[in-house]
Amino acid sequence: MPSVFKKYRMTRKNVLLLAQAIINVHGKIAWQDYASDSPYPDEHGLTLNEIKGSPETLERFRTEFTHQMYDNVINDEMQKLENDF
Repeated sequence: MPSVFKKYRMTRKNVLLLAQAIINVHGKIAWQDYASDSPYPDEHGLTLNEIKGSPETLERFRTEFTHQMYDNVINDEMQKLENDF
């Protein structure tokens, strides 16, 4: 049974929680770079260590992925992980 949807503030801790939840649910963090001049968008991946290790990468992740915390599956996973963090 899914838990009740929880609204998270995008603190550093919660951004890392979101990253781990996406990895757990989808197996990876990936996005398409539509800003490149390539006819096919480049797919980029991120690891949790890359996000933790760089303020710029953390901010890029926050910009690209914050909307995913509104996905019920991701939100449930964040709530399960919250106790471990």
